[in-house]
Amino acid sequence: MSADLLIYTHPKLGVVIYDPAAQMGLTREQMRLFKLGTMGSSTFLRAIVSKDLTEDPSAANAEQLEVYRAARASRRKPYCEHCRRHYGSVDFSICPECNSIRCTCGTCSCASSSRRRKAA
Repeated sequence: MSADLLIYTHPKLGVVIYDPAAQMGLTREQMRLFKLGTMGSSTFLRAIVSKDLTEDPSAANAEQLEVYRAARASRRKPYCEHCRRHYGSVDFSICPECNSIRCTCGTCSCASSSRRRKAA
């Protein structure tokens, strides 16, 4: 997976990751980028954003990049256990508490583990 990640800088967005695995459900005119500054992804119009992207793998903070890679690799399922949306088809963020993917519905590993504890 890491070989597929492309790291860019954008004058307004900062350092971003283009992850081909996170492009599901988008039209050709759209692209989803993960912003390292906010540790969250957003969907953009390709024609507007791509013209200002500069490929720059050295710009990424190694620690933040590793958090992203670990969150993408460590998920047990490719979809949210709460709302069942596929992580490749939604904008998501990385939870600062557990460093796992947080779906747009708000569910992450913190919520999953507390739900399991309450059920036990």
